[in-house]
Amino acid sequence: MSGRPVGRALPPFDSTMNEPVSGALPPLDSTMSGQPVGGALPPFDSTMSERPVGGALPPLDSTVSGQPVSRAPPPLDSTMSGQSVGAALPPLDCTNIEVDSGMDYHESDEDQVPSGCVSITSSVVDYQYEHGRRYHSYSQGNYPMPNDETEQDRLDMHHQIFLKMLNGRLFLAPLDRNPPKRILDIGTGTGIWALDMAEHFPHAHVIGTDLSPIQPTMVLPNCRFEVDDAELEWTWPPGHFDFIHSRLLGQSIKNWETYLAQMFHHLKPGGYVELIEHLMDVRSDDGSYPENCALRQYMHNLNLALEQMGLPAIATKLRQLVTNAGFVNVTEEVRNMPWGPWPRDPRMKEIGYWALLNSDSSFEAYGLASFTRVLGMTGEEARELCTRAQRDLKNKHIHVYNPNYFIVARKPFI
Repeated sequence: MSGRPVGRALPPFDSTMNEPVSGALPPLDSTMSGQPVGGALPPFDSTMSERPVGGALPPLDSTVSGQPVSRAPPPLDSTMSGQSVGAALPPLDCTNIEVDSGMDYHESDEDQVPSGCVSITSSVVDYQYEHGRRYHSYSQGNYPMPNDETEQDRLDMHHQIFLKMLNGRLFLAPLDRNPPKRILDIGTGTGIWALDMAEHFPHAHVIGTDLSPIQPTMVLPNCRFEVDDAELEWTWPPGHFDFIHSRLLGQSIKNWETYLAQMFHHLKPGGYVELIEHLMDVRSDDGSYPENCALRQYMHNLNLALEQMGLPAIATKLRQLVTNAGFVNVTEEVRNMPWGPWPRDPRMKEIGYWALLNSDSSFEAYGLASFTRVLGMTGEEARELCTRAQRDLKNKHIHVYNPNYFIVARKPFI
């Protein structure tokens, strides 16, 4: 795409570049800017203005929507390894979320918010534009979510939220006992997870695939990206990968049986798969989710559109499908993501802050193309529903969360 690194620092500056090319140049005026010249150039600041991948997100602007809030969320932890962040912290309980009854984060209940592999040819980057958003062109229409800068920022933020939900870990599979040599990340998006894995396992070769070439071009030497459609026949050798990662492809994969069969075929015996899918709905445990609110209407329309597109609700069925595909030692872990800073637990509250901020673009990302292409809504009607649904989410009296299903499984040795 633009070739810009995603949250990556530029490589160190080559200080030999100031050597003479052919013969000595005339001496520079040593009084320039009042400072002596002639020594080595000062070290290049490799931090530039980019934030590091996997580092802390910038502090949440407490004046989002122009209104102050009670406090900005604490910064996300910058540890990006596969290990738990902060040994003193107990595991984060994402299953039972207690409401913070004293939390008052809105001045208004409705309006306020706290702060097959192909080369990259012109046809691949000849993107489709609809209602002001940009969509992929390779295997056009297979994935109803945008790939523009706004969506890339949302995906990177969502990656940070997952890290927080996993206590700083990139994966749940027991990989550190026997580090993988070949890793595949399907639907890599901006490539942020693949890049972090390449850093965590410097001796592994990491491949990230996606329908859109929106990944950075300046990457670690053990990481590369390919434009590919995961529903086409895979071209890698059988038993090629030690670990295959798939996250949030419920809006892309139509035939999960075939998809999982290809995973099984191209995974080496003893290798692991890890799949993460979220429920395409929200839940509430305290009766605070109104029956006739716009958020319910949005979720109903979204599931209706996905069903008509042949994209089945998969999260609750995934464990059985993985088992049916032949994998063993299949485990399922459900971690709930609160949509808003209503939990009492400080870490869940932080996740809720970022999930709510992420919703600034997520409602439109998930709904705009699905509502207009499939349900026949106009762009204005679709956006209006997205806006009203998000307004419900900002209501401090509505306490909803989204269940996320983490499946880890191993391919048997025989």
